[in-house]
Amino acid sequence: MNIVRLPEGELAPPEADCITIERREDGKFMLNGTALMACGGTDEAESISMIGSQPYDSYDDAEAAGLAWAADHCAGEVYVSSLG
Repeated sequence: MNIVRLPEGELAPPEADCITIERREDGKFMLNGTALMACGGTDEAESISMIGSQPYDSYDDAEAAGLAWAADHCAGEVYVSSLG
């Protein structure tokens, strides 16, 4: 999986597989993601989203969870955005 980390505040291209990590006011981090799931060499692909994860104590924990989620959905290239 190729990981593209974007500068803070920059969003991924609209059609890209991506995770977005947002810092909450309480200092914890929330995770959202979108992926075009195409596992197993099939021509069929399904768009899947994750909205409003559990809160994570650190940015690194949120990013690791997001990248694991993307890998589970067969993402080839994942953009990582951070907000706040």
